[in-house]
Amino acid sequence: MQVESLTLPLPHDWFAAETTLPKHRFRMSQLMASGNAMTGLAARVTQAVANEEFAPSESTLDGAQRLFDSYFLVERASGAPVEMLRAAMAKALPLCAADIETGSALSDVQLQTLARGLHRLADWALIPTAAPAAASPHVTADPLFRWKQQHQLFFLIIHGMLYLLHVLEETLDREHAPVTQAVLSDFADLMEASTVAFHLAADFSPEDYESRIRPDMTAHDPHFSGLFYADHKELVTSLRVLKRVPDDFEEELDRISRAISETYDAHARVCLRFVGETASLASKDDSRIAAESIRGKYVKRTKVIAGLAKPRA
Repeated sequence: MQVESLTLPLPHDWFAAETTLPKHRFRMSQLMASGNAMTGLAARVTQAVANEEFAPSESTLDGAQRLFDSYFLVERASGAPVEMLRAAMAKALPLCAADIETGSALSDVQLQTLARGLHRLADWALIPTAAPAAASPHVTADPLFRWKQQHQLFFLIIHGMLYLLHVLEETLDREHAPVTQAVLSDFADLMEASTVAFHLAADFSPEDYESRIRPDMTAHDPHFSGLFYADHKELVTSLRVLKRVPDDFEEELDRISRAISETYDAHARVCLRFVGETASLASKDDSRIAAESIRGKYVKRTKVIAGLAKPRA
């Protein structure tokens, strides 16, 4: 089965989006009501329209960023960002859940963490909380499909984070403490879900990576790299809004800080598992170990931008 293309806004479009508070909140006590946390999530998002048409966007991405999009089958469009995200979730998440059903090394706790964050995203995308009966798409186990399909989870999660940071800015401007707390808690849920997504996207053998995944990326571009990911670059820059959060929310900020560390560590572990102590495809310095850069320079940079590099005064 082929990975389907997703249509999403340009990352900075979220900061002009019209914001709406969730009308309904999914009750996490119902997470396992369908027997499998991700299956229930997939059923929920099928209520959204997956085939809406959006106008093409005048892309501001550079060539490398467009190349990254094209590898993971992501197209950019103009229009209401929340509607676009809702449609993308309806298209991608049932396939992600069906892929997990073909076999996964993730624990039930990890799958619940992933589903929890994505349910919170569905709340903000204004998707009803019911989980109607829905037929699961048929997917056969294939590492290349998993690599690309589950990478689309990162696009969904990061776009959700960008939206929440936009809502947070508005909330801080209005000094609305209850909404600030809810946004920070949901942001932490999404960040924790992204940690699981790293493990999931790479849930196959090192042999599969060497024989299928790396050659496929190299064929797309000899210097292919996650550094080309425009949404992640926008997210890291946008984390600066967390510096404005009052110290009253220290517990939520600590949780976000821990989740950031765990996410970068998960990425580093994936690198070590597949390529060992070597440089990335895009690195101009063969002596620079990818995993060390992720655990060192990149996580420190992100925490400095977010104001989380040291205890808050």
